[in-house]
Amino acid sequence: MSGERTITSRNFDVNQLRTLNTIMETGSFRRAADALALTQPAVSYHIRRLEAVLHGPVFVRTRGRLELSDAGEELLFYARKILTVNDEAMARLTAPKNGLRLTIGVSEQLEDLLEDLLVGLTRALPRVTLTARIGASEHLTTRTAEQEAGVAVVIGRARGERSRSLGCLQLAWYAQDTASLATGRSIPMVLPAEPCNTRTHIISALDAQGVRWHVAYEGPDLAGLRAATRAGLGVIGLLADCGEKWNLTPVPGGTLPFHPGFVPVSFVHAPGTPADVVEAAFSVAQAALRQVPLAEEPGRITGSAA
Repeated sequence: MSGERTITSRNFDVNQLRTLNTIMETGSFRRAADALALTQPAVSYHIRRLEAVLHGPVFVRTRGRLELSDAGEELLFYARKILTVNDEAMARLTAPKNGLRLTIGVSEQLEDLLEDLLVGLTRALPRVTLTARIGASEHLTTRTAEQEAGVAVVIGRARGERSRSLGCLQLAWYAQDTASLATGRSIPMVLPAEPCNTRTHIISALDAQGVRWHVAYEGPDLAGLRAATRAGLGVIGLLADCGEKWNLTPVPGGTLPFHPGFVPVSFVHAPGTPADVVEAAFSVAQAALRQVPLAEEPGRITGSAA
């Protein structure tokens, strides 16, 4: 019809943006595919579609590592904004009329607590619809502050009015090959990639004792860290009493002249989370943590002499 104009709009696909964000959170295409219940080809296709919009690469390879291009960095910034608004709208508009939706985040090292947390929260808050996220403590803390998660149990010191201490987690050394730990040698370490509160603590413990060490392996996910340790690449500091569960070999007492010490574990909640929900979730978290080695928080979280 004459006089009419066709308006063409260009839109990002939210699923493709979520795939990009999940790749950055998990550290790889494979883990993103697992987290999103997609195939790896589907994840790759999503990135190719985003590259078609950008007219250029989303990722570049630098020194063998996958990093965002300049355009990819800018896209991720907007992707997270779009996802936040999308998820907030979905949660608000699809929430049960007689209840509340609550997302609980759990640090990857504490994923075994998730079942107890869900059971406890279901009993304490029967009218609440629950969702769970497992990931790095730093990411979960950020998500909670941005109201993408209602409450979270994370490794790290309690900071601010929306964070409470749950105690300290006892750490232990694990290594497949103790021959590489002979006195005088630089100790090969298996470390989580930055940012990571456990990594920061372990490095502080090593440096406080004047120990010679070097990074033999680092990676963003716990599965890779455990595999590297079992492969004999070096020593890792993880939660005590988890060796049998994760098929890791504890370093015999006295082999290393120092103890990895303890790391704090905290409960955080999002602004706006109802006070009764916060209190119930905190009590459930306290109960769930009774199954892991806890200790009173020392005055200073550093390595201590054996």
